[in-house]
Amino acid sequence: MNFNQAYNYLLSLQSLPRKEYMKDPKHCSVYLKRLQFFLDILGNPEKKIPHYIHVTGTSGKGSTVAFLHSILNEAGYKVGSTQSPHPTTITERWQVGNKYMSKSEFVELIEFIKPKLDEYIKTSPYDMLSFFEICEAIGFLYFKKKKVKWAILEVGLGGRYDASNIIPYKDVAIITNIGLDHTNILGNDKKVIAYEKAGIIKKGCMVFTGERNKKILDVIEKECNKNDASMRVYKHVSSKYGLLSAHQQKNAGLASEVAKHLNISDLEIQKGIKKTKLPLRMEVISKNPTIILDGAHNPDKMKTTVDSTRDLKPKNLNLVVAFSADKNINKMIKQLATLKPKSIACTQYTNNPFRQPANPKDLSDKFKKLLPKTKIGIFLDPQYAFNWSKKQAIKNDLLLVTGSMFLAGELRR
Repeated sequence: MNFNQAYNYLLSLQSLPRKEYMKDPKHCSVYLKRLQFFLDILGNPEKKIPHYIHVTGTSGKGSTVAFLHSILNEAGYKVGSTQSPHPTTITERWQVGNKYMSKSEFVELIEFIKPKLDEYIKTSPYDMLSFFEICEAIGFLYFKKKKVKWAILEVGLGGRYDASNIIPYKDVAIITNIGLDHTNILGNDKKVIAYEKAGIIKKGCMVFTGERNKKILDVIEKECNKNDASMRVYKHVSSKYGLLSAHQQKNAGLASEVAKHLNISDLEIQKGIKKTKLPLRMEVISKNPTIILDGAHNPDKMKTTVDSTRDLKPKNLNLVVAFSADKNINKMIKQLATLKPKSIACTQYTNNPFRQPANPKDLSDKFKKLLPKTKIGIFLDPQYAFNWSKKQAIKNDLLLVTGSMFLAGELRR
């Protein structure tokens, strides 16, 4: 079995019928039960990892995971972490130390779980596992094999019934913030969303949050009290990490507070933050013109992207945009329109079979209403969109790819 065969096998499992988190948000505990059934077949690798840090939030969770991974690695710990979605290739979902999982390691793990999945489908009282659930199981197996001491897990969606919440214990639970995203699944009320995200809080763990809204903090505190957990609210101090954007300074600061709780020295924290790589988070990949890949995909993240772009003071801005169809597209388009771009290439992503992209023609129509004089192109192929946008950009222009992790990841190749 080669890498493509292994990856295609994993994708093929998604054509089997099963209950979906997105279709049944009110009765989701079955999803954790079916993952636990599979982990039992695998010999419970999730129980072989000594320490866990679990991170959720509407925005900033991926960056917080990255900062913490780098800090713990700098402090000499054997650390593994997960991120979702992956920036470019599936093996980037799992990292141990300074390295992502290799393609050969991925193949070995798929070959190992294939007969275990056969056993699952024969004996399980539940339906088929989702792509994300299988990826979590692969992560536990990988971290067990690598003998990591600390695993830092990024929540995929929500928290309470997310596959990552299958872990039996955790040292630290982090809720970066609470905003409105995945409202079709989690609800359109921040307190309801806070309840779902606070579901990662487990007995006796330490809880950190960057959220400041008192009503939301009350929801988190109630969950802490129920689980005999202590909570710390991180109060951001600006300009603490000068080379980072204001938003990333907050994420770095939150990660630093957690690291201090783990008795990691200030010097190791500073070095770890300095060495952190943040793919698809205002990632500069080229100069003259400056090209930035960014995965902002909800209004909270887009506000940060717009503010950071404005701070760069580009002579002219050229955009390449795509969105998932289920996002708050109108608000993000209004946010981007305030930057007065010189050109906009409206496209889609073609690399995710599980998430429907918005129609590029519809995006173009929405932008035209707000920016009737801006040059706008429509492309079904993201590479064509990118090439067209590069032609619009002159030496001192900025070309920004944003709106979707999937679009930015596809063009990152």
